[in-house]
Amino acid sequence: MHVIEDLHAHLDAPPALWDDLFPPGLLQELERHPFLRRCREDANAIELLRVFLVQHSYYSENFTRYLCALMSRMPSNDDVRALAANLVEETGLDRPDAVTHAELYRRCLGELGVRPRSAPILPETSALIESMFHYCRAPDPLEGLAALCLGAEAIVPTLYGGLLQGLRRCGYSDAQLHFFVLHVSEDEAHALVMREIINRLLRDRPHRRAKVLAVGEDMVRLRMGLLEAVLTQFPAVNG
Repeated sequence: MHVIEDLHAHLDAPPALWDDLFPPGLLQELERHPFLRRCREDANAIELLRVFLVQHSYYSENFTRYLCALMSRMPSNDDVRALAANLVEETGLDRPDAVTHAELYRRCLGELGVRPRSAPILPETSALIESMFHYCRAPDPLEGLAALCLGAEAIVPTLYGGLLQGLRRCGYSDAQLHFFVLHVSEDEAHALVMREIINRLLRDRPHRRAKVLAVGEDMVRLRMGLLEAVLTQFPAVNG
């Protein structure tokens, strides 16, 4: 399976697999967001991308903590084991020579001339982080599953796909962008693991489906709020 070809397929048609867990049109709205459109179409968008990547570093450095919080709420050890594979990959324990995904991100930022925490955290970034922790720590595991599955893993092909297209247009290679290439190729599998758990829990409590959709939409809209903040709060970049 060729990552670049799959990327274009995802961007052209967000997967129908998720249609029953997202409000109609939400994935398309994310894909067409002005920030991602600018990334894909503007060959001079590197400063815009760098601004975003600093904000994204605040969010992504907490990813293993989101996952651990969610695992602590799982109703069975089988569910914990199912999610642990993601944690093992994130922490670099899946291969003897592997490094943590956090370190991969730092290396990627170095290739792009970006220094983590080189700008203050935006309120929209803080809201995204706080909401992810809130849902992952919720007593009802469906909330955390919806937040992490729908609000993070399932949208990676769209979000990271737009970033990749923009960074490639700016002249960066896939070797330099390894963090993003890796996640586009792997994160849908992680989302599917969570989706299976969601499906099973909903069989016992089908009335909770509306909550799953609401949490997923909330996280996606918080993500779009951050994208909008990067555009509107840095007019020199947006102009």
